[in-house]
Amino acid sequence: MSVQIQVALCKDCNGHLSSAPLNKKDVHHPEITDHFFYYGEPYFTLDKNAFAKFKYYENTEIITVDLHKHQSQDHQYCKCIKRKAVSRKKYKHNASKKQKEAVFVEKNDIDNDIYFKDLYYTYNNFHGINSNTYGSSNMKFY
Repeated sequence: MSVQIQVALCKDCNGHLSSAPLNKKDVHHPEITDHFFYYGEPYFTLDKNAFAKFKYYENTEIITVDLHKHQSQDHQYCKCIKRKAVSRKKYKHNASKKQKEAVFVEKNDIDNDIYFKDLYYTYNNFHGINSNTYGSSNMKFY
């Protein structure tokens, strides 16, 4: 059974930029491993994410070929300067007719928060209300 690979080809010079196994299960195939160690990165990669960046280059197409067919033409590298193709996305913005009201937090709401009440009581338990006593210690700091 032959192994299928993806090849990123340059449309200008017909050279290849990179190639990767088509199926993830073929990563450990002996022919794929041999091809990877012979050519190495970036001309052959086992990482799908590293190969995926070549999809976005201009004048580049991704084709699927048999590994043996690719090996007959695998010394034809692309030397062109590649740029990432510019994708133009248009966003439509709609202004809402209803104005959002700003939420103001009252001081009473903060005082009524259970966390702050608990924090206040805990502070007074350890430090006391009188700041001269410094808690339960009789030692004075000058």
